[in-house]
Amino acid sequence: MMPATDHDLREALLLGLDLLQGVQQHRGLGGQTTGEARQRCQALGNHVDRLWEQWPQTGQRQDWQALRAKPEDFDGHCRLLQALLGTLQELELRRCALTLQVPQLAERCWALEDLGLLRGLSVRAAAHEHCPLDMLIQLQYLNERLAQNAPRALADALQRLQRELLNAAPIRISAKECYGLLTPLIDERLDGIRADLT
Repeated sequence: MMPATDHDLREALLLGLDLLQGVQQHRGLGGQTTGEARQRCQALGNHVDRLWEQWPQTGQRQDWQALRAKPEDFDGHCRLLQALLGTLQELELRRCALTLQVPQLAERCWALEDLGLLRGLSVRAAAHEHCPLDMLIQLQYLNERLAQNAPRALADALQRLQRELLNAAPIRISAKECYGLLTPLIDERLDGIRADLT
């Protein structure tokens, strides 16, 4: 059942942001093959399980359970994140109808998913000696899109990916390094979105 009061809608949006962060991280960790990454993915999955128990969309919870068993499923994570973003948008519109605020949270979250996609794809591409063509096309597109008006830290990260992943033969950056390069930038943006949710 969807929440109805301003307080409940705000709490649901904060929970949705936690889920967005958790599923995006799970997608990034699920693309890595080391024992350390698998352990982190499992621990993160346990945490995200508890978050899903409070979420109103049961279909999305079921989709999550399938991903727990198959963390390497990139497309499955993307579909779930699209559905989650759609629910966040619906929750925000309900809240804005009550508070007469201008919607902006969902739009910022959709934009953030570009950065999440870049992390998930770059982690998977880095597992190869050369970046596979299908990944290269998607990564190049995301890199160029995110580079527009990018703050310094993001611009530096994108340039490193360009040098060491997209233009490198062989690839000179590890999956773990790709994850570590982009995660703080994503988390910082999410923290900003949370802080503005008043």
